[in-house]
Amino acid sequence: MYTTRKTLLQKLQENDDISWNEFYSLYAPLVFAIGRRLGMSQEDCKDLMQEIMLALFNGKEILHYDESKGKFRTYFGQIVCHKALKMIQRSARYSLSASPQNTSDETRFLLRNSPDHQRQDDPFQKIFNEEFNSYLLTLALNELRARIEPETYDIFEMVVLQERPPKEVAKYLGVSRAVIDVYCSRCRKRLQKIISDIRVDNPDFNPELPL
Repeated sequence: MYTTRKTLLQKLQENDDISWNEFYSLYAPLVFAIGRRLGMSQEDCKDLMQEIMLALFNGKEILHYDESKGKFRTYFGQIVCHKALKMIQRSARYSLSASPQNTSDETRFLLRNSPDHQRQDDPFQKIFNEEFNSYLLTLALNELRARIEPETYDIFEMVVLQERPPKEVAKYLGVSRAVIDVYCSRCRKRLQKIISDIRVDNPDFNPELPL
């Protein structure tokens, strides 16, 4: 769930339709988030994901991935970068000379400076990693939500994620402060375990949560 499994990549190489759908579901939210950060519209983000899928499917780029040379995340990030910048460059709406408001400073910088994925400080890889970690956190919270009662998660969300005072939440829900503390403690422990599992394949994952 938290990394691209070898079996999924193998099935993609065999053109398994179900696996392509799974791949799309897994990576579409990440691509959309990156596209939006670069100032692209919702429709352009959809087009970006379609172009990436076509490049992988028709161009057989998925077959060129060499595990010995690094993570699939890095390889995929390079494809996203190439396709996103090409789309932006050929769109009049993102013309640098016009300096449109919806073109971010990050996008202008990337368009003026070809990304170098071999550099530690490659600006696009930095964007990709930040969005990937945000995506992993979303997956972790979704799994936490699936494992516990809705009422328990609601309390955790209000106190930990929204940072509302526990006393205020207890009064709002009509429960004791002790109940709030117990539920939050239970969620923290489960979320810590989920995050620990994620870090097996993503050791740099470090969500900024008060856990």
